[in-house]
Amino acid sequence: MLPWLESGNPSSLHVDGRRAKGAIDQARERVSTALGCEFGECLFTSGATESANAAIIGAAVANEDPTRRRVLISAAEHHCVLHTQSMLERLGYQVTLLPVGRDTRPDFDRVVAELTTDVLLIAVMHANNETGAITDVAAIVDKAHEAGVLVFSDAVQTFTKIPNLVKKLRADLIAVSAHKIGGPQGAGSLYVKAGTKLKPLVGGGGQERELRGGTENVAGIVGFAGAVTLPMSDAMTKSARDALLKRLISGGAVPTLSPETPTLNTHCHVRFPGVESESMLIRLDRAGVSASAGAACSSGSLEASHVLLAAGFSEAEAKEGLRFTLGPGIGPNDAILAADRIIQAAQAILGTEKSRVAR
Repeated sequence: MLPWLESGNPSSLHVDGRRAKGAIDQARERVSTALGCEFGECLFTSGATESANAAIIGAAVANEDPTRRRVLISAAEHHCVLHTQSMLERLGYQVTLLPVGRDTRPDFDRVVAELTTDVLLIAVMHANNETGAITDVAAIVDKAHEAGVLVFSDAVQTFTKIPNLVKKLRADLIAVSAHKIGGPQGAGSLYVKAGTKLKPLVGGGGQERELRGGTENVAGIVGFAGAVTLPMSDAMTKSARDALLKRLISGGAVPTLSPETPTLNTHCHVRFPGVESESMLIRLDRAGVSASAGAACSSGSLEASHVLLAAGFSEAEAKEGLRFTLGPGIGPNDAILAADRIIQAAQAILGTEKSRVAR
């Protein structure tokens, strides 16, 4: 990325501009190949949040069919998808939140029942960002396309982990992000299936096939393309995740998902009954373990996970959820060391609570 931090404007005709444009073209070739799509179907954005908004709201604005004024959104989607609801409603659309099961995945039969002729688009993520549960998006796509419904899928968690996403999912619109695969923050892509109608949310010049105005982030795009070639050791990650989960269960943790649920090898989601995640995250940070829980609210405290609430967990249980994600280079020994620190933190909190009750 370093040579491109002071690059020329890719829209300029001078040498520096042409070099920058060439770098973007080369990057688009790499990212589109990784996605499994055509060169012109890969739109560069500032990340998955923009990609999701560009897809959902862009499709709603472009829609010219007055009979299709409903949008379906899975209740366990990322906030960047859920928060399009207010704008969609201002545009005159009705938004239906689809219920999810205890496995945090949409109920397939309910999805099919909702795919009526008044629906424009359905948004369903490929793998849940909190739990890692994988949804059979292709099966939903088949039913949606039978009803003439567009499909948007947030594939941020699965990009490069599962090859040829476009061919596998068959969705019309797919969002991915650079920083989830080792690339820079502030760069991402939206796959737009050829022929899919979108209106740009950002007007300006003719950049990105006139679907996204503004001078391109050349360094970020080049870094994104570089990240798609990074090696991913899935077998080692799975063994580390399995070691982490096994150790945590032995220390009193309760796994959120059943063993039968298809799950990403990078994700481990558990609860320690009686231990709120907010207290755990403070202790884990001090212990050198990075983890996350529900969405952060404006005050800086933690809300109950909307994903777990949607899946039928109580508010108390949803406030206990802990998400651990394992990146490249983390082996079973690292995972066991982390698990021991996690268990110690939970036991310390439970011990403190027992002391308070005794007093």
